[in-house]
Amino acid sequence: MASSSSSVLLVAVVLAAVVCGAHGIAKVPPGPNITASPASYGNKWLDAKTTWVTITDKNEEPIAPYHFDLSGHAFGSMAKKGEEQKLRDAGEVEIKFRRVKCKYPAGTKVNFHVEKSSNENYLALVIKFLQGDGDVVGVDIKQKGEDKWTELNESWGAVWRIDTPHKLIGPFSVRYTTEGGTKTVVDDVIPKGWKPDTSYEAKGGY
Repeated sequence: MASSSSSVLLVAVVLAAVVCGAHGIAKVPPGPNITASPASYGNKWLDAKTTWVTITDKNEEPIAPYHFDLSGHAFGSMAKKGEEQKLRDAGEVEIKFRRVKCKYPAGTKVNFHVEKSSNENYLALVIKFLQGDGDVVGVDIKQKGEDKWTELNESWGAVWRIDTPHKLIGPFSVRYTTEGGTKTVVDDVIPKGWKPDTSYEAKGGY
């Protein structure tokens, strides 16, 4: 997943494909890329090219059934050269979009972000930069030296959490399962003495 910039533009996306971020059928959860291109009516500032955008979170604002917050940079990337600011100032713009597999630059490692609300009895994780389908449907952790995996609950968006009366000391291995059924284990990625609001990068070939 990519972090959004400080300049955020609200974009209402009119139905132009069969994917849906909030209403069911085909999911667009945090993580997978979508491609976006001008709608058929042809806005004068929109480029004819297709642009890759990474979804970082759901948007619950009741503006439209299909609604994304894009950074100013991401929105401007759909414009003709030199017309970026005009497109940013256009307000609601109809675009077509479809879901595609995540594809990050070569060498990008899977990243495990411990959310700032975490403490010794509560751990909240966001897994970022997953290549391929990007859908995480299950997350488990295992304390070093133990045999049993402990399941995390999906909190909201891409956040997975665990509440426990036992101290979460670490190091922890993380096992995540994608929608296609692939299970991946990253050993000892959350270290002993882990800190809230900190990212830990997978080592090796992840």
